[in-house]
Amino acid sequence: MMSTATASLIEIAAEWRSARRLYSFYSTLIREFQLEVPHCKELENPVDRAEREVLDKVHKWFSQVDRQVQVAQMRQLLQSDRFGEEQLLRALLLRHLPQQQRDEALRDKLDYLLVQYFAAVAPHHPHDSQVTSSEVAQALGPVLGAVIPREFLWMKQFDEIANSVDRCSTLSELLDSGLVELGRNKKKALGAQYFSPEALVQITRFNFRLRLGFFRLMHSDLQAIRTAIQQLESAGVSSVDCREAGLGSEEPLATLRTLCHQWKKPFREAYRAGQSFRQLGQIRNILTKKVQTIASAKNGPTALPFQAGPPEFAVMAPDAAPTESHAEATLEKVVDTISEQLFASKQKSTVSTVIVGHAKEVLASWEVKAFVQAGDPTCRAIQRAVAARCLVADAAALAKEGNKSGLLEALDCAHHQAAAIQEQVAKAKERGDIDAAVSLAATAKRLLAVIDATEKSK
Repeated sequence: MMSTATASLIEIAAEWRSARRLYSFYSTLIREFQLEVPHCKELENPVDRAEREVLDKVHKWFSQVDRQVQVAQMRQLLQSDRFGEEQLLRALLLRHLPQQQRDEALRDKLDYLLVQYFAAVAPHHPHDSQVTSSEVAQALGPVLGAVIPREFLWMKQFDEIANSVDRCSTLSELLDSGLVELGRNKKKALGAQYFSPEALVQITRFNFRLRLGFFRLMHSDLQAIRTAIQQLESAGVSSVDCREAGLGSEEPLATLRTLCHQWKKPFREAYRAGQSFRQLGQIRNILTKKVQTIASAKNGPTALPFQAGPPEFAVMAPDAAPTESHAEATLEKVVDTISEQLFASKQKSTVSTVIVGHAKEVLASWEVKAFVQAGDPTCRAIQRAVAARCLVADAAALAKEGNKSGLLEALDCAHHQAAAIQEQVAKAKERGDIDAAVSLAATAKRLLAVIDATEKSK
């Protein structure tokens, strides 16, 4: 039988492990946002101390940082390549859930951390907004413990808000609807009940549906902006008046295209602020009106503002020399296109089919998950390998029709991504992440198979 002293030492050792896992994140918060908190000498010392008073100092230091950190700052780091692992999210939740000062700041942090953790570990299809309370409870078990889902009277109000979000067609419509603020007020009205495990399960389910709504609408706006930019450039337009969106009176279309790439990155501010989202909607409206004005002047008021048909990816002008910047831009464009199709999909299956140019490609469940979660190097490597696979498939389809101009460039890109993903496989094995290594290797194998089949058919 284990003695009390031995049990105490084991508990202290576990606390040190958790504290050291959190320290890298907390020290980065201090450095990145210039918080007025000195770094923790006890955690910078590599020796674990057995004295309880030393650990008490460590816990007080964490609390000092917690009081100064905002949820938007946590979000910025957690959605970077350096952080965002499930272990860190779990450690942060286990630190915040027991806190006694249960104020609005803690509620905002739990709101974000719980939905981020659920999205990272949930076994269901990542686009399925009909996730059940039981699924959420099971996924949150490591941080909330065993929770039997409970039906609350206020759940109907949250479901009505989420259903209204699903009916929105643009970010501007969502932001102007007041639904996000209504949801915040409903959560605030729960008071102390919000922090019960049973309520947190239902709140996380609601937040997950809201999160999916933001992603869907953001990708819809980005797609509309990119399509409008292409059409304006084809019409000889190089700049537009974007003062309504807080930009220049002659904003170059090239700058707006760059902004699209920045917007697709993880959100860097609180949802309730919404300024970046609102600006995105404003730019969409400006460009759409400009396209419609040109179309009406040229073809009459009945002209359609947007072109139909699949976008072209693999074809370059016959005399164009492939460059690294062009290859990168094309690859990122395909990544965006796949993401948009997945977020717009209502399929329940974890396996999804996407259309890239003239080709259809089936994505495996782990590949779909990589596009949804994004952020870490494993997801990025899988995304880019899948995009390269789609490029080759598109170029091969065009080659069968007699247009072989883009085939070599697509294969060169695919070979480069095959080497890059193998590097990530090795890194995953080194850090002992077997699941990531298996997923990466499987996607690499699928990419190599497409390369091999295409090269044999040339």
